[in-house]
Amino acid sequence: MEMIKESIMVCVHYGPHGQRLIQRGSELARKLQAPLVVLTVDSTGDNEYNPENQLYLSGWEKQTKDAGGLFLYRKCHGKKTAQVIVETARENKVTQIVLGQSSQTRWQEITRGSFINDLMELVGTIDLHIVAVQRYPELLEQTHERGFTAYLVKNGDRYILMEEPSGQEATKGTFFREFDTDFNTGLFKVVNNGDAQYLKIVQNEWVKPQ
Repeated sequence: MEMIKESIMVCVHYGPHGQRLIQRGSELARKLQAPLVVLTVDSTGDNEYNPENQLYLSGWEKQTKDAGGLFLYRKCHGKKTAQVIVETARENKVTQIVLGQSSQTRWQEITRGSFINDLMELVGTIDLHIVAVQRYPELLEQTHERGFTAYLVKNGDRYILMEEPSGQEATKGTFFREFDTDFNTGLFKVVNNGDAQYLKIVQNEWVKPQ
C-alpha cells in the first residue's frame, strides 16, 4: 500500500498570532518531513492598501522562507474565503491545514460559524487543525515592548487609547506596543473576573465589534 505524502498548509490573517501559527506549522512539517505552505487570503478591494498589513506580509514571507516553505498571497475576487483556501490546498496537494481561532482580530469573522461549516464541507480528505491562539503572553515578549498602564476612552462609536483617564467611560488596562512602529499599534490587556482579554489597537484606536 502506497504511503500518503504529507503536505502542510498554514492559513494566517493580519494580526499578532500569524507568527505563532507559522512556527506551529513549521514544527509539524519538520516532524513529518513534509513541505510547508503558508497562505494568507485577503478579502479587501484590489485598490485598498494598508501599510501595517504589508508589514505583516513581509514578516510572514521571510519567516516562511527561513523555514524552507512557500508563502502564498491570494485575493478572494468574489469567492468565499473557505473556497480560496481549499482551492489553494488542492493546487499544492496539501493534506493538512492549520489555522488559528481568535476573538481578538478580524480573523474571528472567518474562524467561527459559517466559515468553519463551509470549510469542513469543502476540505474532503484534508485534515483540519484549528489552533487556539489566545496565549498571547508568550508571544508578547518576542513582538511587543514592555507593557504600561493605559486607558481606553469612549469617543462616539470609537475607543481611543490614552495614558490618562478622560471622560466617564474609561477602561483601565495594560498596553503592549508592537516593535518597530511609530504609532500606538499593539495589544491592550484588560482583566475581567480574573480572565485576561487582549484587544487589538491600531493607530491609537480600538473599534468595538458590532
